[in-house]
Amino acid sequence: MTIKSSAMGRAFGILFLSFFVAASFIGNVAADSGEDPLVIAASSSFFTQGNVLSKGGVPTGSFAYEGLIARNREGGYDGWLAKSWESNDDASIWTFHLVDNATWHDGEPFTSEDVKFTHDYLKKKKLWLSSVLSKVDHVECPDENTAIFYLKTPFSAFLDSLSHCPGIGIIPKHIWESVDDPDHYADDKFIGTGPFKFEKAISEQYVKLVANENYHGQKPQVKEAILKIITNKDSQILSLRSGDVDVVSDISPAVAKSLIGSQGIDVSVVPDTRGYELGMQCNNSPTDNKDFRNAMAHAINRERICDIVFDGYAHPTMTTFLMPVVAHDFVNEDVPGDDYGYDLKKAKDLLESAGFLDSDGDGWREGPDKEKLNLIFVIQGNGADASGRMAEVLKEEWKQIGLDVKIKLTESEQYSEERRHSNFFISGMPYLMHDDADDLSHFECNSYFGQKNWYDFSNQRYNELNEKLRSIADRDERRKIGYEMQEILADEVPSVPICSADLIFAHRSDRFAGWENLTPLYWDVDTKMLLNLKRA
Repeated sequence: MTIKSSAMGRAFGILFLSFFVAASFIGNVAADSGEDPLVIAASSSFFTQGNVLSKGGVPTGSFAYEGLIARNREGGYDGWLAKSWESNDDASIWTFHLVDNATWHDGEPFTSEDVKFTHDYLKKKKLWLSSVLSKVDHVECPDENTAIFYLKTPFSAFLDSLSHCPGIGIIPKHIWESVDDPDHYADDKFIGTGPFKFEKAISEQYVKLVANENYHGQKPQVKEAILKIITNKDSQILSLRSGDVDVVSDISPAVAKSLIGSQGIDVSVVPDTRGYELGMQCNNSPTDNKDFRNAMAHAINRERICDIVFDGYAHPTMTTFLMPVVAHDFVNEDVPGDDYGYDLKKAKDLLESAGFLDSDGDGWREGPDKEKLNLIFVIQGNGADASGRMAEVLKEEWKQIGLDVKIKLTESEQYSEERRHSNFFISGMPYLMHDDADDLSHFECNSYFGQKNWYDFSNQRYNELNEKLRSIADRDERRKIGYEMQEILADEVPSVPICSADLIFAHRSDRFAGWENLTPLYWDVDTKMLLNLKRA
């Protein structure tokens, strides 16, 4: 068994496995091609749950569906159903030139009318995904291979919104135009344009896909793929060891170490796939105090968190929100720098100068009003994941500066509301949410689809810059604006960078080759990697 660091090549990644539902697989599935299929451990699948629109989006597509473009780790975009694109000078009109000879899985030709229909349908049916297209006024199709998006206002990051999270996958007009109620539509064919075609699914057991021999792009070398639905991660690992599955994604460092020496199994690492930050609520005392937030910026031992929580499979970060590995020159590396360095003495000094003192000598600080501090660190779930473990490390760390923090665990349904009433939370987002100056809009006053941002942070100058950023197409101008926005964030400190974590996955090297080219979008197996796999 070897541990490899995966190449950071072109990321044509397409999120798919995150849509899987909990279940277990029973029995084996024979391959019609005569070859053993590639078997992927999965936790759920939209193929067994409604339709491609029912789960809230497919960033650029899935094994079966495709979007127009995909974001890559080099800071650019790669084409799927679009072979080229351009905008006018103010980024208010975007023209996409579509690939030639693409067909839907049922043999019908793919045309620009499908692109226009997707836009119109999402808005007409008021689906959640229509928020991605909120800036689009209308779409025109001058010919079968050209789709033109006319925006209501200039929007330089339009490509970014199309290409990932939540992303827009193109759906076939000739099928969906007769679907009146997409929320309750149970698809049984899943007709897309992608490199794999849906063949069958047994709910809570498996999904079977076969290679699309008429695919317009690179043809799959793997003829059949099985999505074997296994909820429990330990059960997925047991299936990998026994040879029942060929790949398990997003495994823990401890599991990775346990696989060392296993015959026919390799473990690979994709660096910097998720960025973690300490978020602070700017409307709740005492984190509404900027001096208090500045003090907390010096009370994070990043190296310790990387070692304890991620067992070394993470890297301390000091840049404000954007990750250099994917955002490149959009990162203002002059801020925050040493401003966020770990220094408990400085943290104590800043707290005391701001009036946060231990007035009664009990070891815990009170606020400037002499009242006991009620510090809440809210965590989604049972606290066993990375966010929960980080909270525990920070809680212990902050005892050294006289802060008593309570960790509150909450279910996902209540998390957003509980976060509003807390002081601290962990923001952990995929790297493609940290790759462009436009991602700094996360801190704009109404960043989350018209709702308040997670931090209740509001700064008039920041909001003005954000609007200006979205109306300028020139990269150098956008970078300058982004630099000033990062300076404001470093000064106001609504959040503090902690680390970027690696993705670890294990695979059967004795059955398939080509895993080393994995550069997934978000956290699971992607379509481009699947196209590169071949029999070992």
